[in-house]
Amino acid sequence: MKRGLTTRRQFIGAAGAATMVSSFGAQAQTGAIRVRSNIATPAGQAALAVYARGVSAMKNPAINNPPQPQSWTFQAFIHGVPRNPSDPVNSPGIRNGTAEMQQRIDSIYGNPGAGTPQAAWKLAAQRTWGTCPHFSPYFLSWHRFYVLYLEQMVARMAGVADFALPYWAYASDVGSSLQLPTAFRDTSSPLFESVRGSGWSNPQGTGPQTTPMNSGGYMPFSQITYAPALTANRFFPSDTTFVVPPDPAYFRLGATGRLEIQPHDNVHDDVGGLMSNVPVAAQDPVFYVHHCMIDRLWSSWQSYPDSTMNWGTTPTQPSQSTWTQQSWWFVQGDGSLVQVRSGNALSADRLGYRYDDLVPRVGPTIALAAAPRATAEAPGPAPLSRSTAGLSVGAGGASIDVPTQQNAVREFATRNTPVQLILADVMLQRRPPSALHVFINLPAGVTPELGSPYYVGRMRTFALDTGGHAGHGGAGHTMPSYQFAVGEVLTRQLRVGQWQGGPVRVTITTLGAAESAGTTYMTIGRVSLR
Repeated sequence: MKRGLTTRRQFIGAAGAATMVSSFGAQAQTGAIRVRSNIATPAGQAALAVYARGVSAMKNPAINNPPQPQSWTFQAFIHGVPRNPSDPVNSPGIRNGTAEMQQRIDSIYGNPGAGTPQAAWKLAAQRTWGTCPHFSPYFLSWHRFYVLYLEQMVARMAGVADFALPYWAYASDVGSSLQLPTAFRDTSSPLFESVRGSGWSNPQGTGPQTTPMNSGGYMPFSQITYAPALTANRFFPSDTTFVVPPDPAYFRLGATGRLEIQPHDNVHDDVGGLMSNVPVAAQDPVFYVHHCMIDRLWSSWQSYPDSTMNWGTTPTQPSQSTWTQQSWWFVQGDGSLVQVRSGNALSADRLGYRYDDLVPRVGPTIALAAAPRATAEAPGPAPLSRSTAGLSVGAGGASIDVPTQQNAVREFATRNTPVQLILADVMLQRRPPSALHVFINLPAGVTPELGSPYYVGRMRTFALDTGGHAGHGGAGHTMPSYQFAVGEVLTRQLRVGQWQGGPVRVTITTLGAAESAGTTYMTIGRVSLR
C-alpha cells in the first residue's frame, strides 16, 4: 500500500479549518478501483493491519475530547449518540435534528468563535450525528456511504493512500467464519472491545449460549446465513416488522428488508455488548467489517440479472425520485463536509471500490424452498386463541399458557393459511445479555436450545431502544409486535403427541447466558395465536 503524502499532524490541522461545502458532486472517484478483501485472506490481513493502525490513531484522547471529525468518537456518533454514555448497552439514542441533540452538541463544543476549528467541528456534528436510518428503505444506501467515508478517514489517519476495508465473511462456512476474527479478540489490539456478549461452543448453535465471543464463541449458522435474503429479486419493501425466517412475512420483504433482519440484526445481537445497541454499535471496531459484509451482499444482489429496483409509492417502497433524492451529510477523509444522495450509492464502482469476490445466486434447492413462503397469504380471519394478559420476561425467562378457542384443533387442521404466534405491545426495559428465544409447549425440565422440536424463533432487539420504540426506523413502532410462524411446529407436536390441542405454553428465555437476578428485560402486552 502506498504511503499518503499528508501526515496525520498536517491532516488534523487542515481538517479543523476546512471549509465544509462539498455537495453531491463528490461521488464519482478517480484513479484505480480499490478492492475490499475477505478478512481471512492475505490481502484482507494486510488491510486489517492498516485498519488497526488507523483506529489506534483515531482513538487518541487528544482528538476525542472534544471529538474532532477524524476521531473515533465523532465517527461513531454519526451512526448513533447514546443518551446515557455511562450505561451504553442500555442507553436509548438521540436523533439528529432534535432539541436534545442540539443540547448535547452545545454541551460538548460550547459556543466557539466563527471561523475556528471548533466551530467547524460543531457544524459537522450538527449535520451528521445520529443520522443512521434503520427500519427504512435507506438502510443499505446510508451505510454504504458511512463505511466509505470511515474508510477514507482510516486511510488518512493510518497514512496510506489506497486503503480498502476488509470484510468479515461470516457464514461463508459452517466453521471459523462464525467466530470474531482473531484480531478483534486480541486484548492488545486497538480492534479489541471488552463489552461483547456470548456465543456458542460450536457453529451449529447446539447447547447453551455461554462461550464469550471474545474467547472464540460462535454465532449459529442457521441464524446468520444470508441465503434467504438473496433469494429476493425485488429490492423493496424495506423492513418495518419484527419477523424472522421462516415466517412468511419475512419472504414478503425485498432484499433490503431481508438483509437488515438476517444476517444484519442477528449479527449485531449475537456479537452482543456495544454491537447489540444501535446508538453505540459503531463504537466497536468490528462494526465496520460487519457492514462491509452487508455492503458486499448488496453488491452481490445487484450483480444478479433479475434483481429489480421495484419503485412504488409507499414509505417502505418509495418512488424512484423519493429514494434517489434522499440526502445526508457525512465527513470526508480530508475533514470537509459532503452532502450525498441515496441514488449515488447504486454503484460501488462509481464510489471507487469493488469486492474481491461476490456471492453467487443461491442454489435452486434453497430458492425453491423459500418460494412457497414468499407467496403465502396473511393469516386467516379466525383466531385460534383468546388474547392473554401479557407477561414480563426477566432473568430465567418467562412462560405463559395461551388458551385456545373451542374447536381450535379442528380449525387448525383444516385451515390452509399459516398459524402465527403474536407477541404484541412489546417494550424493551433493559437489553438482555443475549438474544431472547421463543419456544412453544416446552416441557418442564427440558433445556431450551436451538434445534429443539419446541423452538420457533428469536426476538431480535437490536433496533429497539429501551423504553419500547424502534429507535432508528422511518416507520417508528411505538409498541412493536413480533410474529412467528408456528404451524409446522404445532403440526409436528400434534402428530407425535407433544401437544393435545389444548392451551399452548409460550416460553421466552435466553439460552444460558449469564443473567442478573431480578432484572426485567421486556414486557409483552398481549400473547395470542391466529
